[in-house]
Amino acid sequence: RAAAPESRRPYAREYVGWTEQVRAPLCRRELPTEEAPLIINFGDPFRLFAPGESRRHGAFRSFITGAYDTFQLVESVGTTSGVQINFTLLGIRLLVGRPIEDMTNGAFAAEDIFGGFARELTERLYDAESWEARFECLDRALTARLRESQEVPASVLCAWQRLMASSGRASIASIVREVGWSQRHFISQFRHEIGVSPKVFARMLRFGRVVRDLRAGRTGDLADIALESGYWDQSHLNRDARQFAGVTPGQLRAS
Repeated sequence: RAAAPESRRPYAREYVGWTEQVRAPLCRRELPTEEAPLIINFGDPFRLFAPGESRRHGAFRSFITGAYDTFQLVESVGTTSGVQINFTLLGIRLLVGRPIEDMTNGAFAAEDIFGGFARELTERLYDAESWEARFECLDRALTARLRESQEVPASVLCAWQRLMASSGRASIASIVREVGWSQRHFISQFRHEIGVSPKVFARMLRFGRVVRDLRAGRTGDLADIALESGYWDQSHLNRDARQFAGVTPGQLRAS
C-alpha cells in the first residue's frame, strides 16, 4: 500500500498492490463510498454482480467503476494479481475526462473507457520490477492524465469540497445559496458531473464513517455511533444500511 502524493490526495487516495490465490469462489460485499476504484488485474477475471443483486453478473479483468448508491457483490476464484487505485469520485470524473452520470452503478472494462492508455499502463505495470516501481509508474501516468482533464464546474467543485469537509453534514440548502444556482439546476449538475445527487453523496459520507468505525472493531451502542456520524437517530442509519449494504447495521457489524 502507498498513499497518493499530497498534491493528488483530493483525487486519488491510495495505491494497493495485491496477489491472491483462491481455490473456492470468494465473494465480497463492496459498499458504496465517496471513492471508486480503477483495478488493473494481470490474472483471472473477477465476476461482478449487478448492483444490489446476487444473480446477474459479468466477467471483468481490469475495470473502473462510477459512483454506486447500493452494494455490489464481487466474486474471485483462481489467481489474481495487480494494482488497485482508490480514487475519489471527483478523481474518477477527472480521470475519465467527462461527466460520469452514465457510469453510475456500473463497472466498465478499462480499455473500453481509456483505450490505448489502459493497454500501455497495464504493460508498464506488469513489467515493473517491484511494487514501489509500479506505484511510481502509476503516479507519473495519472499525473499526466489528470493534468490534461477537462475541469469540473466551479460550483460543483465547491459543493463537493463542502460536503467532503463536513463529512456529509453541510446543509444542501446553504450550498445552493452559496453557488447561486436554483436548487433543481444545482442537483442536476452535481449528479451529471459526479454520478449521484448531493443528498445521496452526503448520505454516503455519513454511512462511510459508520462503516469505518465498525471495521475498526468499535464497540458500543449503534445509536451512539449513528449520532456521532451525523444521523438524527438509529432509524435513519437502519434505512441507509438497508439501501447501501443490503443488511441491518447489526448484521453489518457481525460480518
